Amino acid sequence: MSFSGDVKRELARLAPACKDCKRALLYGMFLMNRISRSNLTLMHTEHKPVADCYVNLLAELTGSIVTMFISDYTGPKKKRNYTVGVEHKEDIREICRYFGIDPDRPERRLDRNCLKRECCIHSFLRGVFMACGSVTNPEKEYHLELAVGEEALAGEIAALAEECSIQFRKTNRKGSSVLYLKESEPIEDMLTLMGAVNCSLELMNVKIYKDVRNKVNRVTNCETANIGKTVNAAATQVEQIRLIERTVGLDDLPDDLRELAELRLENPEMSLRELCMELSEPISRSGVNHRLKRLAAIAGEIQSKKKQDVSC
Repeated sequence: MSFSGDVKRELARLAPACKDCKRALLYGMFLMNRISRSNLTLMHTEHKPVADCYVNLLAELTGSIVTMFISDYTGPKKKRNYTVGVEHKEDIREICRYFGIDPDRPERRLDRNCLKRECCIHSFLRGVFMACGSVTNPEKEYHLELAVGEEALAGEIAALAEECSIQFRKTNRKGSSVLYLKESEPIEDMLTLMGAVNCSLELMNVKIYKDVRNKVNRVTNCETANIGKTVNAAATQVEQIRLIERTVGLDDLPDDLRELAELRLENPEMSLRELCMELSEPISRSGVNHRLKRLAAIAGEIQSKKKQDVSC
């Protein structure tokens, strides 16, 4: 089951708070389907709990004779489709009348008279999502959308959601209006508002895990980069000291440089801070760095002299 399917299953099993909420929930589901006097099909869905919820609410609230057909899709991804329909055209007219829709001129526009209280708005949005919504697995990305269709209706639903502090963005896809959310927090708020509390908590847990993982990766990458710089610098220092040892010899160096040079040759893995503490007279990190620069300058002079001898 996908995360979107988990959300719809959780929503479909919620009991509406009151009869008005039942009506609002059914209204949201019905309004998201094509309304036609001649079409006896009311919904296509891949989610059986959604189809069951729709069938039960239609039968209970409108008294319509509702049927559900099951068909299997045998393509690359095997899945089962559920089709909800009515047996008589008069049932569609009765359902339209129940929601105050003219069955002879059906159009999908929002009627606020069907949404009496704030809880009814939440139930309506739940029905809308169950009928035309989807949400991506949060482990991949944060994306929730409502494929509404008509631009005017999409604007009305967006305004309704904004009253609940949910601000949808709107786009067009193949001539149809789509409302969507892209950030994790508004998606969490939308899931909680609709009643999918468990899925909202799951999204929060995924977000926390991803944030911690990203932080650990950043720290690890930073530490790895620092270790790489330390290793490269130490290798260069060892090479410079070896050059001095092979040419002029370490015994000719001043005592402070000779001690550090020998310490670096014996401990190429040590950081500057560790070298500080191993000297006979501990000095600061900047002091060690200064001495290493003096050794590098001596090695540089040796290399320059070699080049001059070769050119001669």
